[in-house]
Amino acid sequence: MTTTTSPLRTTPPRAPRQQRSQASFERMIAAAEALLRERGNDDFTLQEVGKRGKVSIGSIYCRFDSKDDLIRAVQAQVLEQVNADQLKVLAEAEAKASNLRELVPLLVNGIANVLRRHADLMRPMMLRATTDPIVAAAGKKSYAAVADRVQNMMLAHRDEIKQPDPDRAVHSAYRVLYAAIARYLGFGSATGAAWEGDWEELTQDLGKMCAAFLLSSD
Repeated sequence: MTTTTSPLRTTPPRAPRQQRSQASFERMIAAAEALLRERGNDDFTLQEVGKRGKVSIGSIYCRFDSKDDLIRAVQAQVLEQVNADQLKVLAEAEAKASNLRELVPLLVNGIANVLRRHADLMRPMMLRATTDPIVAAAGKKSYAAVADRVQNMMLAHRDEIKQPDPDRAVHSAYRVLYAAIARYLGFGSATGAAWEGDWEELTQDLGKMCAAFLLSSD
């Protein structure tokens, strides 16, 4: 896969002003999303986007300066949806759990299933991040926002955490659970390990292990 990326800057898509232009813009985004899902990477041309979305190359360049900017616009929409879905499941977990032992498995299960639902687009975006610093920065920002929310939810039960340094403990727990989920889903460099093992067992065991770690003084 070959990509050409611009420096650490990006040009936002030019907003359509008419309803017909909005529909054309949405077809561009949808076509690029579909190609990313099908290919598992960004190895496609703007001509293919135009053909899939039934829009002209000229129309694409009216909205985006380059293929890079189109892909970054797709990423922005994907991350917005992923973050919204994650915040929803986190709120549901918080409402259901009365203590840390109940909370942690609910958090793990919710986060894992949201990432799995969006894996077909998250996977090519993480591959893209290895060569595109703008995509990488946006991904890190999204990750950090959710990580902070999860860790703060755990730390709301600080008095139940038996580890000597609760802040360090919840940080480590989140890194481990995310890394295990990412490996299973084939994010980043872990594509060779994708879909190994049983998903339900993985999420259940991760929840139990993270809870046991936080509740243990060893």
